[in-house]
Amino acid sequence: MNDQRPHGHEDKITIKDDDGDVVVIRDRSDDVAVEVTVRHEGGREIIEVDIVDIEECGRENRCPPTAHRYKVKIDGMPYIFDKRHVTGRELLERASKTPVERYELEKRMHGGHYISVPLDEPPVDLGEPGIEVFETFPLDETEG
Repeated sequence: MNDQRPHGHEDKITIKDDDGDVVVIRDRSDDVAVEVTVRHEGGREIIEVDIVDIEECGRENRCPPTAHRYKVKIDGMPYIFDKRHVTGRELLERASKTPVERYELEKRMHGGHYISVPLDEPPVDLGEPGIEVFETFPLDETEG
């Protein structure tokens, strides 16, 4: 692959692979290295990045690209997941909200509406368009 970093204050990297395909990756800092994999599956080309920030994609209401890792925010704190589908239980445990049965988990979607996330099924698809952040709410003794 041929890496061409533009000079000046532009925030993108253009990478050309051996087939001449071009991938543009937005980059906030010259110190950030992003690994990109281009693979073919089922007759389509899939571009997979190393890590994707779902909040950034959600705020723009676009589908996050397929990635090796997903950065999410739970109650304002960033967490990295090595898989696209995670349960509400896994999100709560990663955020140290235990016992998980004492918390409600919601995902804030583009436009500001909230959707409740169940503990186990169905899992959350971190590649779903529009997810901005996750927020937790402690349940009182009479709820849940």
